[in-house]
Amino acid sequence: MVTLSDIAKKANVSVTTVSRVVNFNDTTVCSEEMQKLIWSLVGSMGYKAKKKAAGTKQEPQGSRSYAIAYVLGLSSYAMQQSYGYQIIKGIESETIRRGIDISFTCLNLSLYTPEALGERLEAAGVEAVIWVAGTEEQYFEVMNRLGIMITIAGIEPGFYPEYADYVGIDFYTETLHWMKTRLVNRFERVGYIGPKQYARYEAFSDAHAVLGKTLREEHVIQLDEWEMEDSKAVMLDYLTRTERLPDAIFAASDAIALGAMVVLKGRGIRIPEDIRIMGFDNSEMASYFVPDLTTIEVPTFKIGVMAVQAALSKLNGERDFAVRFFFPTQFIERQSL
Repeated sequence: MVTLSDIAKKANVSVTTVSRVVNFNDTTVCSEEMQKLIWSLVGSMGYKAKKKAAGTKQEPQGSRSYAIAYVLGLSSYAMQQSYGYQIIKGIESETIRRGIDISFTCLNLSLYTPEALGERLEAAGVEAVIWVAGTEEQYFEVMNRLGIMITIAGIEPGFYPEYADYVGIDFYTETLHWMKTRLVNRFERVGYIGPKQYARYEAFSDAHAVLGKTLREEHVIQLDEWEMEDSKAVMLDYLTRTERLPDAIFAASDAIALGAMVVLKGRGIRIPEDIRIMGFDNSEMASYFVPDLTTIEVPTFKIGVMAVQAALSKLNGERDFAVRFFFPTQFIERQSL
């Protein structure tokens, strides 16, 4: 089956250019000569363009309505609920405001191999993908090969390709700031619970060094997942082998913090009287727990909105280079600290 990618290779242009000409009759995207060549290749190669459903309004020539998709790259259910979906709300709000239809969505990446996802995106005529959190290099390579523009929203900087836009926060810088000014500076013994391979733990560790304090490894609770149930399990194990609780614990996410709090309260350990807890994200559930959770707020909705704006600026030809846009975070102090 002939694809837009095949035509793009023959014409020596991007898949996006071919899609604009064939699927949207866009006369502004390339020269008249190139348009004639593309249509000639469509005929000679036997490409079958998508048919619009009955009653669908045909776009006028020169229309700048773009085919945008979003993909949720997170496998963690807790992070999907507390983080990924808040970014998606921002994406959907901004596309609705601008009158843009989402051409394709993927909320379960495990259903697609990189090649299969590429085929689905190409079949839908997608020109730009907003990748919501998660890092999957093979998927990025396929999309880039197909000429699909990529805007990555909300993952940790350093895990994305140079050709993709990034909208999110600088996890290391933001975490280091709040550790130095709100947590590690205030308490002598501060523990950590969560994955250690991300910038949040690196910043937690570096804050101790900057402040001249000792990082107590016995209070670092390794957790490979982001789920509340996993947090409960490792916290139970930690309590069976520790002789003295730290003054406070920094959790890598709100879900991890709340899981730890459930176990601590179940053992009769009072929060914040006996131990203080601080999370990360400011998810909706953080304010409903008793006591409510002190946390670092990530502006996930705004990240989604800005991701759409970044994708459109590139599709509109306003720039031909990748951008990095970092939002600041806020410290939300509640009863748990």
